[in-house]
Amino acid sequence: MALVRVSQPDPLRTESSAVAAVTNGVRATGESVSDAQESLAGQGTPSSWSGDASEAARNEFTALSGRLDSASAAFVRAVTVLDAFDDTVQTLRSRRLDLLEQVSNLNGRIDTYDADVAASDRDDATAQEALVQRSANLEREATALQADVDAWNRDQESAEQTVITGLQGVDTVAEGASAASDPNRPDADALADQLQQRVDAGDPEAVADWWRGLSPDQVAALVMHSPQLVGNAGGVPSEVRDEANRTSMLSDIDYLTQRRDDGQLTELERQQLMNAEDARSVLEENADRVDPETGEDQAFLLVYRPDAFNGDGGVAMSLGNPDTADDVTSFVPGLTNEATSLGSNVSSMERLMDLADDKNGDRTVAAITWIDYDAPSSAEGLTDDPWDFVQVAGQGKATDGGERFADFVDGLRASDHRPPGEDAHFTAIGHSYGSTTVSHAATDNDLQVDDMVLIGSPGTGSAQTATDLMPEGHLFVGSADYDPVTLLGAPGIGALGHDPAQADFGAHRFEVDPGSYRVQDLLENHSSYFNEGSTSLDAMADVVAGRTPDEVEGRTLGSTQPLDTLLVGTSLASGGEQVWNGVEWTGERVADGAGWAWDRAKDAGSWLNPFD
Repeated sequence: MALVRVSQPDPLRTESSAVAAVTNGVRATGESVSDAQESLAGQGTPSSWSGDASEAARNEFTALSGRLDSASAAFVRAVTVLDAFDDTVQTLRSRRLDLLEQVSNLNGRIDTYDADVAASDRDDATAQEALVQRSANLEREATALQADVDAWNRDQESAEQTVITGLQGVDTVAEGASAASDPNRPDADALADQLQQRVDAGDPEAVADWWRGLSPDQVAALVMHSPQLVGNAGGVPSEVRDEANRTSMLSDIDYLTQRRDDGQLTELERQQLMNAEDARSVLEENADRVDPETGEDQAFLLVYRPDAFNGDGGVAMSLGNPDTADDVTSFVPGLTNEATSLGSNVSSMERLMDLADDKNGDRTVAAITWIDYDAPSSAEGLTDDPWDFVQVAGQGKATDGGERFADFVDGLRASDHRPPGEDAHFTAIGHSYGSTTVSHAATDNDLQVDDMVLIGSPGTGSAQTATDLMPEGHLFVGSADYDPVTLLGAPGIGALGHDPAQADFGAHRFEVDPGSYRVQDLLENHSSYFNEGSTSLDAMADVVAGRTPDEVEGRTLGSTQPLDTLLVGTSLASGGEQVWNGVEWTGERVADGAGWAWDRAKDAGSWLNPFD
């Protein structure tokens, strides 16, 4: 008798990313309702307004505040239900993939059995007895596996009915009022105060320990009540930070768009709206990056501060979950980068992540773009003159940024889900002024990373040798010979510190494509380290994956053209009246023979922009 093949599980009728999108929208609406309720709860009437009308207004404020509180409680319940459904959907997807593999394997063996039966010698008793035994074994396996498939189908139906019932339980005014008066309702104000105290203490480990004790209802209430606090708090799980920051982002876009349409948007609010819309755009561009097993989004908005730094904004986004990845890297870009620079930097991290993933085998990778410091920009008087690199930029903002970056990394270390002693391998990467910032994070704030990469560096702050930054063998440097910015700190010490590519600095220098020897391409040389197919990108991927890239000799006096010689040489190679004027202008200044890095920065010429 022919064996019956096992049927496949039903199609998965929803994806985690779709549920998350709905949940984020509901959470953002709930936040707006919660904010309105809190505003009305303290609303009174002016002392100059008395009488029946004043009392009626106060009564109406109180009544409306109560109705909004009921709605807010209903939203918290709804988000709790949706979050639980999202978790179930991820589990269902993973189970379904496993079942599909088992069904395919077993049905394939049944096909082989049928073919063996058809080709067998029916007069061979021994062979026929073996086939009978195989049939019995396959039938037992098929029966058990079909039961698992049927159970999965029932579980999907049950999950859908559970979320429907849960949402229907808070879809009336009376049910919202009941949720608001529930004695077990989480006190969001008290929870926010407790979290704020731990954040203010600068102890992300305490935040992580406290967070692990929260119930799903408490998490939902707190995220809806204080998404800005939760989303930017080190020690809070990255998934929750992402949910909170997406909530803030959607709420900001809704509110600021309405103000813009009403003609009420201030200049600062216009910048905030641009920052919010840019973050949303980058998230949407990476919406197809999902976990293949669970279907969960793999783009995480870890920092969202659209009003920070006078409207430049602060933001950080990870491709991959840094709490669970085996290898984590965080990239700090340099001058003029702000929140609206997120997209191009995330693209660089995507190239790096994909290449590191190829080198990694079974290990997982998360790549973070961190732009949450006040990088010098045109607002501070920065122009296209490299003199600004040392005169306007200075080290002050790198010092402040280094502290912020070290705190960010500490927060991720605290929220790491891996068992004790199995923390992720963490690499910090700094480009241009970002390398100076990362250097200050190490020298001034005990940056907790395993490896450090500095590329296109104008200087390392107070660090005089590689071991001032990292243990021996863990500082890697990429420096293109025709990148003028990397020559600001060599030889000797420039205003932003030492050149880490110098041989006597002691870093592991990896090979980098030298770049074009034309003056008009020098800016491109400085920004080419993450180019697709570049030698530098491959070397950085090695470091992220825990490997050691090939080493090349560090710079020594006479082995690399100094900045003034590079400018003259590339100008001669380029030709043109403007270039010749630049050569003459440069020559006049270097002829004065004044000090190394300072004069060389100034001598770069106002037509050369070495910035990011």
